[in-house]
Amino acid sequence: MPACDKIAEVTRGAAVESVHYGAAVVVDADGRLIASVGDPDFITYSRSTLKPFQATPTIARGAIEQFGLHSRHVALMCGSHNGEPRHVQAAAEILAAVGCDESELNCGVHVPYRYSVSDQTPPPGIRFTQLHNNCSGKHSGMLALCRLLNAPTVGYLEVTHPAQAAIRRMVEYATGLSADRLTVGIDGCSAPTYAMPLRTLARAFAMLAVGRGPDDASAKAMQTIVHAMRTSPAMVSGADRFDLALAETAPDRLICKVGGEAIECVALTDRGWGVVVKVADGGSRALGVATVEILRQLDVLSSAEVECLRRFARPFVTNHRRIIIGEVRPTVHLVRHAA
Repeated sequence: MPACDKIAEVTRGAAVESVHYGAAVVVDADGRLIASVGDPDFITYSRSTLKPFQATPTIARGAIEQFGLHSRHVALMCGSHNGEPRHVQAAAEILAAVGCDESELNCGVHVPYRYSVSDQTPPPGIRFTQLHNNCSGKHSGMLALCRLLNAPTVGYLEVTHPAQAAIRRMVEYATGLSADRLTVGIDGCSAPTYAMPLRTLARAFAMLAVGRGPDDASAKAMQTIVHAMRTSPAMVSGADRFDLALAETAPDRLICKVGGEAIECVALTDRGWGVVVKVADGGSRALGVATVEILRQLDVLSSAEVECLRRFARPFVTNHRRIIIGEVRPTVHLVRHAA
């Protein structure tokens, strides 16, 4: 895969058993390339990293004031949550505030992430609803946007629906791409998502970092979203998740958002930069490893902070007896570009 470089390797004993390839990019809010790994124009789907921008039109149109929402609700709209009780409750609160219920969500049902990340099995007979879906906050926010636009909630995921049109305009602005350059796909939760070059997605997160929007209301909404994700990081992901660990390690410097098929986006709020890391094979075990190493090479994370993130930055490989037999270690080399 010529567009990608080797970013991580997996050992078993003294030998390397597997290798992961990927690409990464760092840009500022004007789209200037600061550093990269592999091809900065590697095209991939944004997946759930898009959520802060999907929430922006909702917040910009006054959802907080009109529906009496709080920061934890805003963070949940931007999150891929664990389906913990606090997440389910917050999603239900958003729906109640906008006059909707769980049946109006169209995100589907899956086993909450809290079981897989903690290596637990759900209790026998337990029933999950769409509120447990990791995207229930995002979808509740989209239903709120329907109310604010006086648009029907039925069909709110259709690309032509007014809510999705408002979101698409926000994505176009943040990425700098016209609609005809955004390839539309359907995400795991059935919402539209977009494929784009890594550098344009990184630009969007740089825009988020500096709070630059197409108008004053959107810019203020982006600042509100950054504040919510920074102060309520547990609502963006949850216990035992890389995003929560990273956000709590450097809350004064960044916010972060993972997406499906191993993509991670980071807004460096103290520098106004956007960072995107993509593992080419979609395998998540290399994602935290590469992301932490890139942030270390950027001097965003100190050696002590990297050590605090050890379980994600250099995770052990264990067998079925939980014996350590190897590790996943970074091999990524960030190339700097002249300003």
